[in-house]
Amino acid sequence: MKQLVAIFVITWLAFGSAAAALVTDLSNKRIEIRYSFDGADLILFGAVGSSAVDPVNDDFDVVIVVRGPETETVVRQKKKVGPIWINADSLSFPAAPGYYAVAASRPLAEIASDAAFGSYGIGFDHLPLLARTERGLAAPEPAFRSALFRLQASKDLYRQERDQVVHVGEGLFKTDIRLPASVPVGEFLVETFIFKNGSIVARNRIPLAVDKEGFERAAYDFAHNYPFWYGITAVIVALSAGWLAGVLGKK
Repeated sequence: MKQLVAIFVITWLAFGSAAAALVTDLSNKRIEIRYSFDGADLILFGAVGSSAVDPVNDDFDVVIVVRGPETETVVRQKKKVGPIWINADSLSFPAAPGYYAVAASRPLAEIASDAAFGSYGIGFDHLPLLARTERGLAAPEPAFRSALFRLQASKDLYRQERDQVVHVGEGLFKTDIRLPASVPVGEFLVETFIFKNGSIVARNRIPLAVDKEGFERAAYDFAHNYPFWYGITAVIVALSAGWLAGVLGKK
């Protein structure tokens, strides 16, 4: 970690007179998922230069948004019938983020207005989500939108202001990014926004790749490229395992 900090200090000084005011980097830009994968913790370091924001005299806020690949997600509404709860109406989001996290140096409400966040889609409330309805794709009802957030947050896939950006000093900042074991595979985008007096003064983005490796990669490719044969293989393996368990149980 000390080496990473040193690299950032050198990079920051090198960019001091350049047009770019913001430099960020990740401790790891590629996450490999294997059989023992139980999640990953990344560190994002950043440095604000003096070309647009003076790190000595000016205060600034940092907002970091991590967005994963879009995936279809179905939300079901619960309804109580007598003493039990059953699934009632459901709604499909064809392109909801598979992972979405927002970290900030202060509470978002203290950094900028909803209008400022809405212009860049910062925060779950400002995500341009669409749902499948009888009229085609349309904005979802607030209740289903909230249900989507609760569903994904329960899996640790949506992390709205649960992580904090820490000012290290002299224009340097960092934050931790937590990816759960259930994180989806695909291309992620890590965006950093620098705010001053409620307005964005600098912004950049870093790609992050999450992919399966080894046997997991082979099984994933087989399941997606040959779903019929994957299903047949899964049934054969399940029957064989049951037969073997029965034979061993008789001994």
